[in-house]
Amino acid sequence: MDYFIRPWRLYAEPTGRATRREYGAFLLTAGGAIALALALSALAAARLEPIERHQDAVAGLTMLALLGFVLLFGAAPLAAVTARRLHDLGRSGWWLPAGLAGWPLLLLLPGSPGTNRFGIDPRAPRRARVAATIVKITTSSPKMKIG
Repeated sequence: MDYFIRPWRLYAEPTGRATRREYGAFLLTAGGAIALALALSALAAARLEPIERHQDAVAGLTMLALLGFVLLFGAAPLAAVTARRLHDLGRSGWWLPAGLAGWPLLLLLPGSPGTNRFGIDPRAPRRARVAATIVKITTSSPKMKIG
């Protein structure tokens, strides 16, 4: 279940890698939020029925306000999880603003196996991820004399 929560928790963190499962779960929850916003706008328009002269305008404005709210708070997590998904494929996150990343392909393509320049493989067993982190820390820190 962490793959549903992780993209929202790391909403402003474009570093690291994201699996296909995490990316698909984010798209599913974001799509659900948009569907919920549309349903709530339809309910709000029905409740505001006494305003008969401007009923369509009120319904449209309610829908735009709710969708704007969802899109406003969903844009940063979408960009971050897409950048992390591109990193899992071995690509730079700069492909996102260039428009070279079609999101359906990101769900279909498997990530690069093992550690790449963007981080440790998120599909690797936990023991391998811990070992790779230790190696990264020991090789990046200055050499110290022990003893």
